Amino acid sequence: MPDRPFTILSTGSASADENRTAEKGNYPLSVVVEEIPFIQITLNSDEHTRNEVMSFAGQTQVVVFTSANAVKAVSAFIHRRPDWGIYAVGSVTRKQIVSFFGEAAILSTAKNAEELSGKIIQDQVRRAVFFCGDQRRDVLPDKLNEHGIHLQELVVYRTCATPVQLEKDFDAILFFSPTAVTSFFSINSIPRRTVLFALGETTAQILRSFSNNELLICPNPDKKSLLKMAIDYGRSHPISSTC
Repeated sequence: MPDRPFTILSTGSASADENRTAEKGNYPLSVVVEEIPFIQITLNSDEHTRNEVMSFAGQTQVVVFTSANAVKAVSAFIHRRPDWGIYAVGSVTRKQIVSFFGEAAILSTAKNAEELSGKIIQDQVRRAVFFCGDQRRDVLPDKLNEHGIHLQELVVYRTCATPVQLEKDFDAILFFSPTAVTSFFSINSIPRRTVLFALGETTAQILRSFSNNELLICPNPDKKSLLKMAIDYGRSHPISSTC
C-alpha cells in the first residue's frame, strides 16, 4: 500500500511560505499542514495604554520585549523612533524591532527569558520597562527582581484561549506558546503516536505536564523553523496507509 500523507496541525499561525511548500508536494513524502488557532491575540488600543506608551517614548529608557506581539502593539502608538535601548527574546521579535526601531536600538537578544535576564543583569541595568502580554511568564521579572532591578511592566496585548474540539487525529502537532497548550488540552486528547513540536523550552515544559508523547523542541525559536522541522520529520517517517 502507498504511504498516506503525513498530517501536521499547527495550533497557531505558521509560515505561509512553508505551508505552500508542503501543499505543492515538493517533498518525496506528501505532507499536509492544517492550521487551527487555539489562541487569539488582541492588541490593547485603549487610551490608558496609549498614554503610557507615549510617556515612555518621550524618555530615554531601557526596554524589554519578549514577544513580537508586544512590539506590534507598542509601535502602533509611536510615530517616531524613541531613545530606547532594547533587549529582546527570539529572532522573530528581533526582526520586528529592527523593522521599526532600527538595528542600533538593540542592546542584546537571547533565545529565552532566562538567558535574556542574565544579560540584563550582566550589563548592570538598574531600571527597565517591560512591554508584555497578560499571560507573560514570571521567569524574567522574578530574576531581575532578585537582583534589585526595577522593572516597570505595561500590558500591551492580551491572549485569549480559543479551544477547538478536533474531529480527527494528526501525526504531528505544533505548539508556539504555553497558552495554546493549555487551550488545546482543555478539550482534546491525542493518540500515543502523535509527535509534539514545541517552540522553546517553556512551551515544552507545559506540554510535558499534559502528555508523555514524543516531544521535539525547535533549536531556533521561530515559527518558520518549527514548521520546517515538522515537515522534515514527516519526510523521514513515512506513514503506512493501513495505520
